[in-house]
Amino acid sequence: MADNVTLPGAGEIAATDDIAGVQYQRIKLTDGLADSTTHMRVRGDNPLATDAGAIVRQVPADVWSVGFADVGSSLLAPEFTQRRAGTGVTVSQSSSNLVVAAGTTANSEFLARSTRTFRGAFLARHKTILSQRIAQNNFAVMLADLVGEGLSCTINSATSISVTKAAHGFTAANVGQSMMVGAITGANGVPGRYAIASIPDANTINFTVAGWPASGSCTVDLFGWNYFWTLYSGTTATQAGVDSQRRGWNTGNTTATINTTATAGHVMQTYADGRNANWADALVATATAPNFNTRASRIENLPDDDVELHFYLWAYNGTTNPASSTTWTVGFVAVEDVANVPMFLAGVRPQGSNAPLPVNIVLPATLPVSLATNTPALAAGTNLAGDVGQQYRANATGAASGAHIVSAATTNATSVKGSAGRVLGWSLSNNSAAWRYVKLHNQTTTPTAGTGVVRTIAIPPGGISNFTLEGGIAFSTGIGLTIVTGAADADATAVGANEVVGDLFFA
Repeated sequence: MADNVTLPGAGEIAATDDIAGVQYQRIKLTDGLADSTTHMRVRGDNPLATDAGAIVRQVPADVWSVGFADVGSSLLAPEFTQRRAGTGVTVSQSSSNLVVAAGTTANSEFLARSTRTFRGAFLARHKTILSQRIAQNNFAVMLADLVGEGLSCTINSATSISVTKAAHGFTAANVGQSMMVGAITGANGVPGRYAIASIPDANTINFTVAGWPASGSCTVDLFGWNYFWTLYSGTTATQAGVDSQRRGWNTGNTTATINTTATAGHVMQTYADGRNANWADALVATATAPNFNTRASRIENLPDDDVELHFYLWAYNGTTNPASSTTWTVGFVAVEDVANVPMFLAGVRPQGSNAPLPVNIVLPATLPVSLATNTPALAAGTNLAGDVGQQYRANATGAASGAHIVSAATTNATSVKGSAGRVLGWSLSNNSAAWRYVKLHNQTTTPTAGTGVVRTIAIPPGGISNFTLEGGIAFSTGIGLTIVTGAADADATAVGANEVVGDLFFA
């Protein structure tokens, strides 16, 4: 059968395909433009992002940012909903800051959460200033899931409460898991993290608590069955607790050393990708280069990728009246919600002398080659013959030198090099359960611990610090070192024997 048919009436021929004796009309796609350029393209392989025929393009990050720009008392940015402002707590906005005064009432709290949620991979930041760090004050910044709000609570005893939530979904298998109980209204309950004691029925959850009244009723919010948090508590302005929790199980707070929360505060950054979580912080002042320092990390008990997390701001006092009211200034909060797309490299072509690329060269039978013998003479001494890049000229071989370190139970004051030089790197291990610090001094003589420190090498507990720099770090006078237990330049506390072991490389 022919592949073309004649349309009845008009007498025009229509193009068709004959498939098993049946005619199927051919369709021509056009974009309606009159010129002869091809405008429609269909590709079966993976197009480039810049290709006009690309069907998949990178989605930009979704950035949620709150700056607290309005001014006035009892104000909270519309991106948040306030869940609780307890006795003595005041909330206001000024100078593009959220300002929360925690008051001096025991168990009083301020709780607010974002109106939107985040999931998967994200990078969250917040700026915090605390007017003081005293006992009985806790300030938490969380990305946490919401279990229920405004729930009825019956106080059974000082150690037991029952919370009513219709069809809560928990079973006996969840006993022992923990979540946050907050926004407590109607009774002097203690905000905090509590474990599930039992599940009496499909609408009731019993919690084991501490310090509550003997009886009564109230309303509460349940949140943080899954969470990431930064907790400012205790009296040290350069410490914060960090932790994560998955389905009621956490790892336990890690006390991280941070930049001070005193004026002008610090910016904390939390990054999570479903497989890792890291906390880093920086000073608020503008810098010419990125200055975030990693403070802690988690690789277990991380919320699942599909859990919807709210951004929470939570200030709650302890069971004893704080000595005075602490002002919490939150400069901004932001979350960059990004696509969680891991990348793996496969089929990489090897390079180098052991695996060169094949190159075929076709040569004539005879090559005209003329060589003139000329052996240049080099000047004697240590001068460089032209500027040819990095040069290590510490000894006859031109290699770097090394100082082997096995700490004694002293400050280990050592003159590594009695003249100008460069520190090229180090490999140092810490066998103790606390941070240890190798301090470098720019002097020709044996240094004194706590004096003249120009560089500090921090080694984590039970960890290793490795570093190399091709050009080295300049020491204009000489290179000396001491090893102490404290981070401050003035610290002169001796370490223990064999706590710090490794090598310092120099030229």
